[in-house]
Amino acid sequence: MRDENVIDVAFIGHPSSFSHIVSLLEETDGPEAARRVARNEKSFTAFLDWMPSNATHHRPVIQLNGATVRAAMIVCWFLPQIIESRHKLKLAVAKVLEAVDIAAGMGAQVASLGGFTSILAGRRRFDAADAAGITLTAGNALTAALAVARLRAELDARGRPLHGETVAIIGASGDVGGTAAALLGNEPGRLLLVARNQERLERAQLTLGHPNAACVSISEAVAQASVILVATSASQPILTAEDIPSGTIVCDLGYPSTTACGKAGSSKATVLRAGLAEFPAPIQIGAYSRLSQPTHLFGCSTEGVVLAARPDLRHLARSQGQAGKTEALALLNAALSLGIKPAAEAPDAAIAEFSENSV
Repeated sequence: MRDENVIDVAFIGHPSSFSHIVSLLEETDGPEAARRVARNEKSFTAFLDWMPSNATHHRPVIQLNGATVRAAMIVCWFLPQIIESRHKLKLAVAKVLEAVDIAAGMGAQVASLGGFTSILAGRRRFDAADAAGITLTAGNALTAALAVARLRAELDARGRPLHGETVAIIGASGDVGGTAAALLGNEPGRLLLVARNQERLERAQLTLGHPNAACVSISEAVAQASVILVATSASQPILTAEDIPSGTIVCDLGYPSTTACGKAGSSKATVLRAGLAEFPAPIQIGAYSRLSQPTHLFGCSTEGVVLAARPDLRHLARSQGQAGKTEALALLNAALSLGIKPAAEAPDAAIAEFSENSV
């Protein structure tokens, strides 16, 4: 008989913002504790450096077509702003490694790394985890596949064929953006590529081989594109919805979200949180996902679920910088067969809060 305390997959992640931390504390310790922390943002944020990673009390049992997956949530207590401090980065790396050890100790066969944790883990940690019998994945391949599949559905619903669209990919030289570009192939009428590293971006353009691709700035992409995929890691929003032209579809794959949205109706663009999956039944992880639908889960975590349910596909797990089109398509097909569908959400108030209250 199986030990009910043993899990199949661990979702490793971190809070997206200080307001996210407050909502987590409200759930676990009550509204008064949350209010106390909210009133002392500066001191509590400093205290985060010394908070160890921990598993939450959530143990969702995920029912899929032909499979049952037991999961746990492990939180690394740092904020995205750690990228601005070498010292904080070092502490955050230690927390990610600690989280992987916690997952292994809980019996997890697979652990997914969400947000900045996948960037911090490093290739050597992936190799060490493999040797210890736990499969780590950054989840980037399925995240890209879910986003592109949902974008196709959105365009089909509007009667807008891809060949008539100018698609911009912000973060095109990265794992998620590069995989999304490969999945789109030569279908878009034009392909605009944006990234910080110009040399890597130009190499990505050559690899893609799109006849009408160009490397451009963010401002040029926003001005020219009819579709924008934002697939980059940033500690604060890099786009403002009000500045995006009417009719443009924006798929924001970032965690935290990289498109700042104001009041409802203030933007004429369609902004979607993409790279998400819809499950057959709710996944009980409380405020940790910060998604509006209880059946929705981030693509990185979904990849962990798929790999837990399908041991034969665990060779497709990839670290940061290793994902590709082949893995993305195989994982998407597996997800669909398990009853998991591509999903998207309208941005919620949490995105605006991040812009206003970032620390």
